[in-house]
Amino acid sequence: MTQYSDLLNHINETESYDQKARMLSVIVKFIKSKKGKIPQEDKTEIVGFAFSEIKKLISIIPTAESYRHKDEMFSYEDNLMGIVMLCHASAAQIPEENLNDIKALVELVDKERFIERTIDDIFEKGNNAKENVERLFCALIPLKDEYQKGQLYNGLLHYQHLIPTLPNDSKKLFADYIDSQLKFYLSTELSEEMLNSLEIAADVAQHFATDAVVASLQSMLKIENASIRYYAVSSLLAAKQAVPQEIIVLLANNIVYADMTYAILKMHGKTELFPAELANEEYLAKSDLVHWLTYPTELGKEPDQIEYLGKVKKKEIYHVFRYTSDSDNLGEDLQGKWLIGWSNNEGGTFSNFDLYSNFEQKTIEKTLKVIKRKLL
Repeated sequence: MTQYSDLLNHINETESYDQKARMLSVIVKFIKSKKGKIPQEDKTEIVGFAFSEIKKLISIIPTAESYRHKDEMFSYEDNLMGIVMLCHASAAQIPEENLNDIKALVELVDKERFIERTIDDIFEKGNNAKENVERLFCALIPLKDEYQKGQLYNGLLHYQHLIPTLPNDSKKLFADYIDSQLKFYLSTELSEEMLNSLEIAADVAQHFATDAVVASLQSMLKIENASIRYYAVSSLLAAKQAVPQEIIVLLANNIVYADMTYAILKMHGKTELFPAELANEEYLAKSDLVHWLTYPTELGKEPDQIEYLGKVKKKEIYHVFRYTSDSDNLGEDLQGKWLIGWSNNEGGTFSNFDLYSNFEQKTIEKTLKVIKRKLL
């Protein structure tokens, strides 16, 4: 056994490929930090594990139940390939059987990730001829898997700085497709996956703001979903379109989206649409922190309770809060306990789930001084 044996066994027994990928990334980072110079016994075990998993993925990927599941496998595959490259100076060092497996897996993943690969070709490699864009949509139109369809929007957001370089005929194809999808989502009962796709589509639509797309964005404001409304508003403002003040008021009163809404209004010189009574530092800082806590990597939800403690200055102004949550992302020792978080005027928001009780003093003023000294 080596120092990696227990972790590799745990990875092997774990069913979630997302978790497998995250655990394997720890080994990849360690090998990188050592520039590949680890004991031969360790290297032999790790590489043997990687080759074994590569062979498994060749048969498993085509049978995955959804593209989301496949996407998790792709992340795992990326880390497996990383291990192989870090532990071999060149392909000549890899046994022929394993090299053939690597080639087979790379070809398989490349084929499965057709949408992502084609978007890379169009933007990164400059192959943005109309025929390539048409070929992309020929593959997209019959797709039923919403998560896979969403890769188009993710790709467009990734390359949004290059969208202005698209030829007009290609840009029109993208605009027509996006509008057709927006109309489809507006005319059907939305599943959770559809809501996710619609949210990203609403965001990317600002780069293809034809009259038809703008009309669809305006219709989306009627959907009672704060995230979709926010991105529709953002895209409409970017397209220099008017936005009903009642929609801004609704978003301003939503603690998750208030700060982001104020920020985009400020960007476009429209802050007069934001309710004056809510346009204060404390409320916007609270909104900023709550939004950050809703990320899957944090609480994954809004806190159950949140209270403002005050502000302190350490080069910049920090607004400090305490909050509670029963999130599964927290250990049992932290669930339901007061935790510390903050937002600063420079856009920095953070919480390391520190227990408030570890910093609490007899007065709030003294408590804030301890938090400033030890956490900020």
